[in-house]
Amino acid sequence: MKSLEKVLEELTGAYCEEAPEDAAYPYMVFSARRLAEDAGQQVYALEINAWDQYPYYSRASSMMDDLESRLHRCNYMTEGHLIRIFKGARQNIPDPDKTIKRVREQFEMRVYEMED
Repeated sequence: MKSLEKVLEELTGAYCEEAPEDAAYPYMVFSARRLAEDAGQQVYALEINAWDQYPYYSRASSMMDDLESRLHRCNYMTEGHLIRIFKGARQNIPDPDKTIKRVREQFEMRVYEMED
C-alpha cells in the first residue's frame, strides 16, 4: 500500500512538510496530524499552506480555491483505505517578509480501513 504521505502528494500536488530550497513560487506544502483513531477510522488535521512571492494574496488564494474545490467531500480509494476530506478553517497568514504571501487551510481528513 502507498504511504499516506505519497497519496496526499498525489491528491494535493503539494510538498510534504517542507518545500525544497529551489522550489519556484507559488507552491503548496502540507502536513497531516492524527487527532483520533477508533474502530478502523482515523481522523487527521490536514494543514495545507499556499506560499507565493507576490505583492498580493490573489495567486495563493486562487491556488487554495482550486485545491479546496478538488478536495472538499473528496472520496479517494486506495489499497484497503477510503480517504474523505472536508474543507475547514482558512486564513491569510502575514509573513515578516512582506514579499511573501501565505494562505493556510486546515482540512478535516478521515481515513477508513476497508474490510476484506
